[in-house]
Amino acid sequence: MRKRIHFSIVFALIAMTSTLQAQDAKAKALLDNLSKKTATFTSMHANFEYTMKNKAEGVDEKQTGSLITQGDQYHLEIAGQKIISDGKNIWTVLEESEEVQINVVPEDEDSEDYISPTSILTLWEKGFNYKYDQALTMNGKAVEVVNLFPENPKDKSFHTIKLYIDAAKSVVDQIVIKGKDGTDFTYLIQSFKTNESLEPSLFKFLKKDHPGYDFIDLR
Repeated sequence: MRKRIHFSIVFALIAMTSTLQAQDAKAKALLDNLSKKTATFTSMHANFEYTMKNKAEGVDEKQTGSLITQGDQYHLEIAGQKIISDGKNIWTVLEESEEVQINVVPEDEDSEDYISPTSILTLWEKGFNYKYDQALTMNGKAVEVVNLFPENPKDKSFHTIKLYIDAAKSVVDQIVIKGKDGTDFTYLIQSFKTNESLEPSLFKFLKKDHPGYDFIDLR
């Protein structure tokens, strides 16, 4: 009887290992396709819905925003803020308090939880392990879910990033960042355009356009 139990456990472990390897291979294929497609974009323009939820704390907040990227430059608008980067500096414009904070773009080793908007669709290429989760239907579309896990989890405030990938178009429809404190941050892509002709001024901050604002230089 003991031998049968022992062999059953061994066969179960072998089957489980085989399944996990297949899942990882499937996840890699999905992510490789995303990387290849993203590499063809000269620019990206996304409108999205942002939700922050923490059931234990009774938090359920929803905002809309927009993100435009070109190379390592970006222009992000959300929750009364504009965050503009020319690839070297970051200007965070707080419109309600008429304040502008200026920072340098973090180096990789100093970035901690910082995820650049320009790398959000290729972030799995460095610093993450990945595993295929499941296939499901979302808003009438076939979606594949891949989970990303930071290689150095102690340095992060989140434990998992879930990517919801449109199986037909090979684009990300939704991103969920699951915090260690129970807070989930969800970004639902509502529209997505690529290879647009963009004005260089989108990625430049001009002090003269913000008279009366307080400037806090943290560089």
